Amino acid sequence: MGNFSRNTFHPEKSYVGVRLQQGVPLVDADWNEQNDVIRQEVYDGLAAVGADGVCRVASGSSTYAFRLSPTGTANNFQFLAGPAIVGGRPVRIPVNLTTYGAQPWTDPARAARDGVAVLPALTTPAAARSDLVYLDVWEREVGQAEDGEIVNPVIGVETAVRLKREVAVRVAEGSSALPAVPAGHFCTPVALLNRVAGGAVIQADEIEERRPFLDLGPTTRYLPLDPVFTTVTGSPAWETGISGPKLFARKPANITTAGILPLQLPHRARLGNLTYHIVVPNGSGSVLILLARNALDPADTSSLFIGGDSVSVSGPTPVRRSARVPREQNVHVVDNRTYSYTLYVWAGGIGELQLHGLLLDFEF
Repeated sequence: MGNFSRNTFHPEKSYVGVRLQQGVPLVDADWNEQNDVIRQEVYDGLAAVGADGVCRVASGSSTYAFRLSPTGTANNFQFLAGPAIVGGRPVRIPVNLTTYGAQPWTDPARAARDGVAVLPALTTPAAARSDLVYLDVWEREVGQAEDGEIVNPVIGVETAVRLKREVAVRVAEGSSALPAVPAGHFCTPVALLNRVAGGAVIQADEIEERRPFLDLGPTTRYLPLDPVFTTVTGSPAWETGISGPKLFARKPANITTAGILPLQLPHRARLGNLTYHIVVPNGSGSVLILLARNALDPADTSSLFIGGDSVSVSGPTPVRRSARVPREQNVHVVDNRTYSYTLYVWAGGIGELQLHGLLLDFEF
């Protein structure tokens, strides 16, 4: 342990800085409290923007995050590296495809040196059993015995120690709930192992995901739209067709009126693109599709088409279209307190019309 005069940091005092006065001695407690105050600000800020979670990381055209997978060996599993935030503390599982059994704290001597409980070997279940896999995060001191570069060779003595944040993947066998958390430790669940009796090798279908995902910054999400259009006026009505297991909106050949689809959109979402596929089994013509915003106040008779697309279609070949919702005057920001949202489709001079794969993407 480091040699400190005293610890004056208490988060409940809500200090945000330490100011050194002129002409006074510089003491270790002031220096250390300043560092602790800054770290607590980071922890509180990260905890305020979201709960514990595993962060998705983009790499080229793919996105990955910390996750478990089988090893094919008895009572072991491997996990991919990736960042996470636990108790407001950012951590990174640093090495890809590390196994549970290869973690350093399976060694009792190493666990004792670092002041944490040893990671016990996993056991083969005698009966069907569920085991909770969770991340355990804590901080510990590192001195010159572990890292010789801490000592400046010009001075020759250990002037300061370091704090290191560690993360271990632990397993609570026979439990689906987190165990009691030791002081100074922060934990979050990542998976449940639903193991069969006598099964020494953990199988892929025994790993039940419990990873909470944490999306920092704007994240694109996708909202598939059920193709259940109604007819604005007249009859017969628009229909919901079936092509194998897939549903689509169908305008019969003998109807000319517009189809209307009320939308339930996430409040404060920022709308991006409306994507759809048009199929005209016979004939040709033009199709107009519009996204409308309608005021909820009965006294406000205004409405606004905030996005749309017009396309000429000929023949039965599907046409894929994507229309971006404009961002002028923030019309792309969903406000469910003031407006309702509707999708309209008009088809001029076309017989039968089909709309497939309606998809709206948005950001938070």
